[in-house]
Amino acid sequence: MAEAGLPPAGLPPTGLSPAVLREAAEWFATLQGGDGGEAERRRWRQWLAADPRHAQAWARVEAMSQQFDQLAPCLHQGAARHALASAGQRRRSHMKLLGVAAGGGLLAWAGLREQGWQRWTADYATAVGERREARLPDGGRLWLNTDSIVRLAFDGQRRQLQLLRGEVRIDTAADPQQPPRPFEVALDAGWVRPVGTRFSVLRDDGGDGAQVAVHEGAVRIQPRLQPQDLLLPAGRQLHFDARGAGASEPARPHGDAWTRGMLVAGGMRLQALAAELARHQRGHLACADEVADLRVVGAFPLDQPEQIYQALERSLPVRVFRPLPWWVSIEAA
Repeated sequence: MAEAGLPPAGLPPTGLSPAVLREAAEWFATLQGGDGGEAERRRWRQWLAADPRHAQAWARVEAMSQQFDQLAPCLHQGAARHALASAGQRRRSHMKLLGVAAGGGLLAWAGLREQGWQRWTADYATAVGERREARLPDGGRLWLNTDSIVRLAFDGQRRQLQLLRGEVRIDTAADPQQPPRPFEVALDAGWVRPVGTRFSVLRDDGGDGAQVAVHEGAVRIQPRLQPQDLLLPAGRQLHFDARGAGASEPARPHGDAWTRGMLVAGGMRLQALAAELARHQRGHLACADEVADLRVVGAFPLDQPEQIYQALERSLPVRVFRPLPWWVSIEAA
C-alpha cells in the first residue's frame, strides 16, 4: 500500500524555473551514470554552489529519486529498473553534500503520513494513475479519478460523501429510504448538494477550494462562510472556496472522459494538458514556457503516456525530453 501514498507528478514549484529543474535533472543523470569521474563531480559542486535555486532544484530531484526507489520493484521497463537500482549508493553520498535535501525529505514524509491516515480510514481510494468505479449504498454510482480519497457517512438522517482528496464523478439515485435523506458532498470549502444529477467535483491540491462541473441536472453549492447557496445548472462549472464562489463558465466538453480512461482536448493549452497528465503519473512532468500556449486537439488514453508523447511530437513543434525514467519535460523542438 506504500505505492498509493506516494505523490504524483507535478509542475515546477514557485521560484524554480523549468530551465533550472532541467539542469538539476541532467546533473543527476550524469552523476548517476558514474562515468564523469572527479572532474565532473567538481563541476557539479560548482554549479550547486552558484545559485541557491540550484540546491533547491537538486533537493527536488533527490527527493523524487528516493520515492521512485520504493517503486522500483513495480516498474517493468528494464532501463528504468537499471537506472533506479544504480542510484542508491550515489544518492547517499549526494545527501551528505546537501543537507537541504534531508529537510525536504522530512516534509515529504510528513505529507505522506497525513495522507496515509486518510487512506486507512477511507471507504474508497485510488493510487496515482488508478481510476475506480463503485456503487453507493443508496444505489448511486461513484467514480474516483487518480489519487483520490473518499469517506462515506450514510446513516438514518443523511447521505454524505466526504471528498478528502482528488476528484469524483457522481450519478445520484433516488433514496430508497422514506422520507428521502438529503445527499451532499462535503469539503473544507463547503457543501455540494445535487438536485437529481450527474456531476463532478475536483478538490484543489493543497488548498480548500474545489471545482464543480454539472453534466446533467443541477447542484446547489454552499460555501462554508456564506449564508446563501447558489444553483449551478447543467453544462456549467465554477470554482468555490469557503468564502464564496467565482463566476460560472461553460463546462469543458468531455471533462469527465477520465471515467472512460481518456483525456479529451478540444483546443486545450499544452500547459493545461501537461498539468492534467501530471495528475495521472508519478515523477516530474513539466511544460516549457515557450510552448505552453500551443493548442492541442485529440483524444488521448491516460494509461498510455508514451503514446501521448509521440502524438504530441508528431502534431506540434515540440520534443519530449527524458533525462531520467521519471523526469519528463515537453520543450520546443
